[in-house]
Amino acid sequence: MLYNLHTHTYRCNHAKGEDREYVEAAIGAGLEVLGFSDHSPQFFKPHGYYSHFRMRPGQFEDYVTSIRALQREYRDDIRILLGLETEYYPECFDRLHEFIAPFEIDYMILGQHFVGNEYDEELYLDNGKYGERYLRQYTKQVSEALRTGEFTCFAHPDIAYFGGSRDVYEGEMSKLCAVAKQLDVPLEFNMLGYQNGRSYPDPAFWRVAARTGNKTVLGFDAHSPKALSNTDVYNECHGKLARLGITPAAWDTFAVAKP
Repeated sequence: MLYNLHTHTYRCNHAKGEDREYVEAAIGAGLEVLGFSDHSPQFFKPHGYYSHFRMRPGQFEDYVTSIRALQREYRDDIRILLGLETEYYPECFDRLHEFIAPFEIDYMILGQHFVGNEYDEELYLDNGKYGERYLRQYTKQVSEALRTGEFTCFAHPDIAYFGGSRDVYEGEMSKLCAVAKQLDVPLEFNMLGYQNGRSYPDPAFWRVAARTGNKTVLGFDAHSPKALSNTDVYNECHGKLARLGITPAAWDTFAVAKP
């Protein structure tokens, strides 16, 4: 069954297309399950600070209303899920959880782009400028996130580019993969990163994941409806995983709301 749990909307300010267009594109591509997981609102403590690449709290109700309406309208054509992608920021996470709880979303995916609480570090992880301290902080922070039990899967877990010792890198990623394995949280092989030639998916990371036996998912990380139609990239990524002995998990093994 072809599915995708990593889909954005225009509300995050760096994706394009209407919600309905994503649904139509997914149906056209033969997807049987489409999960929307736009970048979540956050509740940063510093007054006046807000990152530009996520929806704002005032947009969240519209997001929920739109996706729930599409669920009902297309229920005979495709299963649509309502989710969020979010970082784990210790100072903000309880407030985020409190904010979204009344809406009863179907799932959350962890997508950690910064360490710390973002405003106090402001270090985007896919840049290669930072050393062992940041890699270890990343491993510690995402492991803590996974242990909350709130996340259905872990998007681009290999986003933390590290240009130092491969032994150090593989040691830290082995710790991360072990935690995900223990908690049965799938790791995402990110198709957008692959297609755009980013530093992730990192072959060294996926060798570690293969040895560890992590549950894995292919994520389109769609920022436009057209991205959901890119079956060539899907097949290439599926083949890369197969050569490592990894078979992506079936969608219904994920911790999402059931009918």
